[in-house]
Formats: sequence, C-alpha cells, structure tokens
Amino acid sequence: MEQYLFDPVTKSYRDAPAADPDAAAWPVSQAVAATIAVARIPGAATDAGSAATRGFGELSTLRVGSVYHASTGAPVYYDDNEWIAQDLLDWNEVHPTAAAVSAASEIFSAVVRAWDGDASTPCAGGVYWTTAANVRDRNTVSTANGAVVGLRLYASTKRPVFLYWSQRMLDWVNACMLAPDGMYWDHVTAGGVVDRREWSYNQGSLIAAYLLLYQTTGDASALARAEHLADCTLHAFAGRWLSEPPEFAGIFFRHVLELAAVDGRPNYVAAAEGYAEDAWNELRDPQTGLFGSAATATLLGQAAFVQLYAHLAVTDSGAATSGSPPPGAGPTNRGSDGAHADRGRGRPAPRTQPGRAGRSGRPSRTSR
Repeated sequence: MEQYLFDPVTKSYRDAPAADPDAAAWPVSQAVAATIAVARIPGAATDAGSAATRGFGELSTLRVGSVYHASTGAPVYYDDNEWIAQDLLDWNEVHPTAAAVSAASEIFSAVVRAWDGDASTPCAGGVYWTTAANVRDRNTVSTANGAVVGLRLYASTKRPVFLYWSQRMLDWVNACMLAPDGMYWDHVTAGGVVDRREWSYNQGSLIAAYLLLYQTTGDASALARAEHLADCTLHAFAGRWLSEPPEFAGIFFRHVLELAAVDGRPNYVAAAEGYAEDAWNELRDPQTGLFGSAATATLLGQAAFVQLYAHLAVTDSGAATSGSPPPGAGPTNRGSDGAHADRGRGRPAPRTQPGRAGRSGRPSRTSR
C-alpha cells in the first residue's frame, strides 16, 4: 500500500483511475486505519505509527470546523467522519492523547446534529448520509457507525449522553432498516422509499455496535443480536464473498473477529480466514502484492486487506497466548454458517477486483 499508493513527492496517498475522484476522506481514513492495525501487531517491525500521523495530517486538509469534507470543496459525508472518529479512538489506544478523544467527540456532536428531527418524515429519525443538497437519505451506515462512535466514547468517558444517542440510533435502525431475513437494508429516502440492498459492511457495523453495547452495559441480548446477525450474514453471503467490494467485506470480517474474541466462536475466525485465503489466492497480484493490478488497485481495497490480515495476525497471536475463550463465552447453540468450500485448489492467475459502483453501491458522487 505504501509502495504503490503513496506519493513521496506530494506526501499524500494516490488512488487508481477507477476510484471515485470525489471521495478522498474515506479511502485515506481506511489507509490510516490500516497503518494503526499494523502498529498493533505484537512484535511488528514497522514505522506504521509515523504513517498514521502523516495520514491524519493529510485528512486535516479536508477538515472544516469539527467535520471533514469528502474532498476539497465536496459535501460532508457523515460515515466518512465516523470512520475518522474511529481512527482517532484507535490511535488513542496506541498513543493516548486527549486531543484524539476530543476530536472524536466533536465529530459525534456533528453526527447528532445530522439526526432527522422532523416528525413528519417517513420513518422519522436516523442520521443523514450527507450534506449534499440533492440527497436526503438516512442510511444504516451513517446511523449504525454513529452508535459505534458513541458507544466507544461512552466506554472511555462514561458520559450518559453518548449512551443515550447510541441507543436511540440503534432503535431507529431496528425500526426502519431491519429486514425479515435478520439483516439490514441500506437506506431510506426523504420520501420513505427503502433501498433494500443488504451490504456486508452495514451488517458488520451493527455487529460492532451490538458488541460494544454488550461490553459497555452487560446487556446479554445485545451479544445475542450480534451473533445472530453474524450467522445470518455468513449464511446469506456464502459462496459469493469475492463479489462483494473488499472494503465492505473487510469491515464485516474485522468486526466478526472482534465478536469471536469475546464469545469464542471458532467458526467466525474460520470464516474470516477463509475469505482472506480466497482473496489472497484469487485477487492478489503476487508480483506486486496488490489486490488488483498496479493500474486498478484502489486505496480502499488495499487498505481493507491490510486491516484484515493485521486483525488476523493479532487474532492468531491471541490464540497462541490464550488456551481458551473468556469464561462464560463459549459457543452458542446456533448452527455454524461459517463453513467454506474446499480451498485446496491450485492458485489461479490473479484477477482484478470485481467492478463496483460508488458509495453504498450507488453511482459515484460526481454523477449525482
């Protein structure tokens, strides 16, 4: 990622021509998350810490007040800001600093201000996706990740306002976005039309939120909801993970690994390992190490895989030092949907990542 997608002259990340030109904050935030994830690997010899600092500096050029714009002169996307807030909180765990928590808190306050408070709106509530004038969607990704940020802030500060808003955000997602199959739809428009696509990153974000709710409040039903959603998603996406955008699948599997670290479910780890192995064999160019060719590999996709492999490395390290899962966190009685097809096949020639549309699977921002 650093060799091929970082420009040492401009000291900024570059992207593939196919990447969305109106989106810089999201891919750079994920590159920052990747460097922090690598920095957390026990014994890793890396300068990831300095790369993270540099990435935060690049993001700062997009900041106006307390929020970050998608790119220079572009609108604000609240999910972008929630990813950045999570980067700040992750960085605070590696290099504690009050400034990081304060900046994440400011972002959360902006997310709360983006809550739909108009009772006449169909399915009133939810966090607006963007400040773009022609888009009044309220999205699962912007609302669920608002809850994730709020719950992380509550865990570190114990301020009730963070818990209150996080629970309110989760209540809205369950009231308006929960599908009959147990997964979550993508968004609802101002007119009340629901986009019923079920992207893996939405499911992963809600797994993270419910896991955090369990960890911060002890609510066992929240852990059960996270497990049920993980099981439903693994079943629904079985056999087609490589057709999901890697930045989406990566978010899902990272949070599934976090869930496995709490409840001890080995099938969750096996599912993440299976996806990582399939991607390594089928999407990666062994000559460059890029997922895709040097001309098509996106910063988002590459950062997603760096994060996934880093999380798996930490998972393996934890398994090596811990003989058993946490007390009382044994596997549940739900069936395992994490099985994968035989991966003993020979390694095929690398291919590029599947074509993808713009944010949330929609047309790119420039075409709106």
